[in-house]
Amino acid sequence: MSSTVPATEWKGEESTGKHSQGAFPFLAAVQPAKAAPAVFIAACDDVGAMRYATQCSGMDDFEVADELAISHGYMSKVLHGTAGLYGRRLVRFMRVTGCIAPLQWLAEQMGCEVVVKDARAAEVAALHARLAELQGRRAA
Repeated sequence: MSSTVPATEWKGEESTGKHSQGAFPFLAAVQPAKAAPAVFIAACDDVGAMRYATQCSGMDDFEVADELAISHGYMSKVLHGTAGLYGRRLVRFMRVTGCIAPLQWLAEQMGCEVVVKDARAAEVAALHARLAELQGRRAA
């Protein structure tokens, strides 16, 4: 039985050796989530917060949709307000875009404020606790 597609066309690039992942960075500094200005959050709606997050990402809406594994049409509906992202998908959206504007908008609607954790402050607090523990052992 003959094939209609030559073998070189159906083989993936990973098997033909044309691309190298030698320069692919496996470890990189993770940027903290970007927050929108409070004045903007107070004036926008949920769709505005989603659009702001998409713009902050540096990607277009189709690229964000691809990262979220949703269709381009559904992403368009999200950005026009006729569909939405909820729960885990919303969290993934904020991680992909690197922006917490949708979370800020939700908090604003409930009269709350979002505070981004400072990883260094948590580490300093843990070190202070460890130091106090060690000094307590030494004194005993």
